[in-house]
Amino acid sequence: MRTIRPRFLVVLLCGVVVAGGAHAADPPKPAPGDGLATGWHIVRPGETMEQIAARYLGSAQLWQRVARLNPEIADPNKLEPGQRLRIFLPQREAARVAQLSHKVEAQAAPIPWGDAHLDDLLLERDGVRTHQKSSAAMAFPDGTRLLVTEDSIVFLQRTGGALHGVEHKGIEIVEGQADVEARPAPGHPAPPPAEVEIVLGSARATAHTDSRGAVSTRARRAEAGGAKVMAYGGDADLEAGGAKVQVPQGMGSSVAASGPPTPPEKLLPTPAPLAPADGAEVACANPSFSWQPVPEAAAYVVEVCRDPACDALVERAAGVADTAWRPQALPAASSPASEVFYWRVTARSRSGLDGYPGTPRKVVVTSAKADALPPTGTVSLVGPQVRIGTTLFAGPGVHIEVAASDEGSGVAGWKPVVNGKAADQAATARPWAAGVYTTGAEVVDQCGNRGALAPIVFTVDATPPTLTLDVVPYETFSGHGVRTRGKARGGVVTWSGGVQWLPLAGGQEVRIESDAPQVFFHAGGARLQADGREITLADGQMLRLRATDDESSVDHLRFRLRPAEGGRSVLEIEAGDLVGNVRKVEWELRLK
Repeated sequence: MRTIRPRFLVVLLCGVVVAGGAHAADPPKPAPGDGLATGWHIVRPGETMEQIAARYLGSAQLWQRVARLNPEIADPNKLEPGQRLRIFLPQREAARVAQLSHKVEAQAAPIPWGDAHLDDLLLERDGVRTHQKSSAAMAFPDGTRLLVTEDSIVFLQRTGGALHGVEHKGIEIVEGQADVEARPAPGHPAPPPAEVEIVLGSARATAHTDSRGAVSTRARRAEAGGAKVMAYGGDADLEAGGAKVQVPQGMGSSVAASGPPTPPEKLLPTPAPLAPADGAEVACANPSFSWQPVPEAAAYVVEVCRDPACDALVERAAGVADTAWRPQALPAASSPASEVFYWRVTARSRSGLDGYPGTPRKVVVTSAKADALPPTGTVSLVGPQVRIGTTLFAGPGVHIEVAASDEGSGVAGWKPVVNGKAADQAATARPWAAGVYTTGAEVVDQCGNRGALAPIVFTVDATPPTLTLDVVPYETFSGHGVRTRGKARGGVVTWSGGVQWLPLAGGQEVRIESDAPQVFFHAGGARLQADGREITLADGQMLRLRATDDESSVDHLRFRLRPAEGGRSVLEIEAGDLVGNVRKVEWELRLK
């Protein structure tokens, strides 16, 4: 009695021919001088070497060629059921196991299930069974292939035949999913038209090759009954409940547990992969795979394989709701060796139809250790800045700097997060506009773990200090002990926590460092052209210049009197705040 685990895919093939995938090991070499590729035949009860020769070589008289390929058989007349005999690959009928991944079993009827081997040849009523995270690819001589994914059972039933000049094949899917593909060899003419009949419970689909002789069809028996048919190459007819629809290439259709097929709908496009990049190296055994969302996708299917065709399955996750997924751990080698994998993602629509599978992308895993911890670090502000009370003021030219570390797999990079939104580093290196910013960072390590670093809050002050001019009476300085009368050609009184008299015509530069600098110019009868207005000082009057800044505060006020043509003088004034904003003016001054 054969025991079948639940949730297995059962596919009954009627002459399906399957193209070979990549080999996990080289096939056995033929005997010297034969020049033909070989496979392995599993001896059935009662079989003789003559019968085997007749099946594969076309004549029982050629049994000695079979014997020469198997010198370990002491007596060709005494074959035991279950023995594996090396045999020349046939040109028709048998399917060759071309790819195996993880736990795969074969049944050479009526022999019970046993471990499958590469290049096993399967005949009518033989089967292949894959377990979880396992897969097998079978190859037939005419160039069609069948990929059997995890938790599946496939049985060969009978060879096909011509129907009005059309090659006809058939499979039955009892539960699960199967991919059937055929592509003409490059440089060869297109083969005659062919069709594959797929039975899915009460539904029946027929996949047709296109003008190039290619076909690519995925069919799935839904868990609750019903069926899904997706035509990636060629087209298909789907019949159920007394109704029939045509499914053109690039479309799919569904069948409920009982009822007619739905009108065909367009298959979703391939999701654009984000990370890891094609060919990237990752320093952990559980890298994060991510992709851009596909509009109208309800879920995604992620596959990790050992080969570029994705025949040798390593991991598979269906029903992924997010746009990122990571395995618990890939079977990576220990350092310094590395393992090469290929991954792809497929979008699944709300109706349960699979879109176009992505092209597998290469990823190199360089560590056998999993890394689940995110990076850590700090965000800092670099450039002119000052804290006044509880507010951190910064100049427009500041930039963000991140110091991050990750002991597991190393830091891969970081992106700033400004006011809750991700930004790029170039954006934060340009001059900042005035405003309040909450700026943190998201750091990602080589394994795809992401860590959010605590943000800093700062206010960008992009405005230089304000300069204010007004005329005040000389008596403003009474009581300060300043005696200016009799000073030739006027002078300057600076007031910054103290009083100092400087000759106005001296030409030297004066710099006052204060948060509230004030300068008093004393020059009776002097005329000043400032900001479009003219100011004339009468006797007993002084000109007061103040620098103020309501945000980051004034840092300094600098001025000097520079001689100019025509007996004129130019008063150069500069005021700067504590975050680097500077205001410069030049005012014309005529002394009496």
